[in-house]
Amino acid sequence: MEEEKTGISQEEYDNLIKPYEEALTIIQIRLDSLNAEYRSRSREYPIHNIQQRIKSKPSIMKKLEKKNLQVSATVARDELTDIAGIRVICYFEDDIYSVVSAIRKQTGILVIRERDYVQNPKENGYKSYHIVVGVPVYTLEETQYYPVEVQIRTISMDFWASMEHRICYKNGKNQEVSDEKRAILKGFAEELRKIEVSMYKQT
Repeated sequence: MEEEKTGISQEEYDNLIKPYEEALTIIQIRLDSLNAEYRSRSREYPIHNIQQRIKSKPSIMKKLEKKNLQVSATVARDELTDIAGIRVICYFEDDIYSVVSAIRKQTGILVIRERDYVQNPKENGYKSYHIVVGVPVYTLEETQYYPVEVQIRTISMDFWASMEHRICYKNGKNQEVSDEKRAILKGFAEELRKIEVSMYKQT
């Protein structure tokens, strides 16, 4: 009965994410190849590490509810662009744009949307570069493009985002962030940026 209420059964979820898993694998291979090439060409390679994830069924349902959309596998496929996600952690801010440029040059990959939260941080201090790419997934009948959201950020940006998430979602609860905490988080983000700039100048 619980699955009927949510509108997405486990079987529907499993079928939904299959092509996204394939798309994620393709992007992971492309990024691993880029990283290997960077390392072979220069000691100053930009990528520290790469992480990937597929949204869980509860996360997909929560996202649809937040958007006031019908909770169903079909709507999730049509409306969500972050079911599959990859996070690329770089060393310095300049490295982010090197990776973005390399992604744009990939053949067979469509750039769907870009959002630069590095130059235009969110109000709470969040910084990252988001680029959603369409990845072709082939079947016997057809080829369809599935979106993968690539988040590119520096080590310090990722550290800040992890701490901010921990504070806001402590004990599994989405807590309201007070103005005082928000100011502390923004100050923390600025201090990390200064450290990153200082380290960059030493390289």
